[in-house]
Amino acid sequence: MQKNGEPVLFFFMAFFWGLNYIMVKYAYVYDVSSSILLMRVLYALVFSAIIFVRQIRFPRTPMEHLKVFVLSNLNITAFFALWFFGETGVSASLTSIVIYSYPIMSLVASYALLNDRFGRGKAMGIALGFAGLIIIFFRSINVSNYIDLIMLILAALSWAMGTVFYRKFLTGYDSAGLNTLQLLYAMPAVILIAFMTGGINRNLMIPQFNLIMLYMGSLGTAVAYFIFLTLYRRYRVSDISAFFFIVPAISVILSVILLHEAVSRIMLIGFAVMSVGIYLSGRLR
Repeated sequence: MQKNGEPVLFFFMAFFWGLNYIMVKYAYVYDVSSSILLMRVLYALVFSAIIFVRQIRFPRTPMEHLKVFVLSNLNITAFFALWFFGETGVSASLTSIVIYSYPIMSLVASYALLNDRFGRGKAMGIALGFAGLIIIFFRSINVSNYIDLIMLILAALSWAMGTVFYRKFLTGYDSAGLNTLQLLYAMPAVILIAFMTGGINRNLMIPQFNLIMLYMGSLGTAVAYFIFLTLYRRYRVSDISAFFFIVPAISVILSVILLHEAVSRIMLIGFAVMSVGIYLSGRLR
């Protein structure tokens, strides 16, 4: 990422995503996870459709529709739902760290599904990344939140599989248009999950809640995902994944400053090990 302002784009994407984990905690004050899921996707869809309307190109064949549908429910529906329900019992900082084990998972998936081969150096980085995650998971788990942590790991896995699926089948689409389509195709499943798990609450009309959702839907989703898909069109999964540890680092700092969360030494050690693994797995062959 050394041309056309790409490092700057990546930083903005990382900041927008890092702040999302704090905003979810603020949103919990006003409403439940199902409402956060519904309103984030709705705001993101509206915002993305408005600013990227000229880039939207609907699939022409049933198979292409199916591919976009699969991507949307990996990248949006399953990822967001597992994240928002999982974060209810886990701190914002720990949530971001667990979910950003995603680059390690995407590398393993790209090896299996994209024939993206790598040598001992990258394999060592992957091993370190998983070691850091294991340290964090087993030192942070307790009876009250183990299901939440498992949901967060599944969220990371869903996003990793979505990334590989996109790279394999859909890089020919315009990034902005595809970003809008995946939000649109996710809406039916998102609405169904929202009604099944919490329904539509009166609190959806609270201005403060809607301001939070407006941020998460616009900068935190529509713009950030557009940058994400744009970068993945230009680089291999293993190339860009080296820098994703920056997102939880930003989230941890913001969690301490804005939420006054306590960050344990073990969690920081695990995060440091995982970050080294993510970086090495992306930089080495």
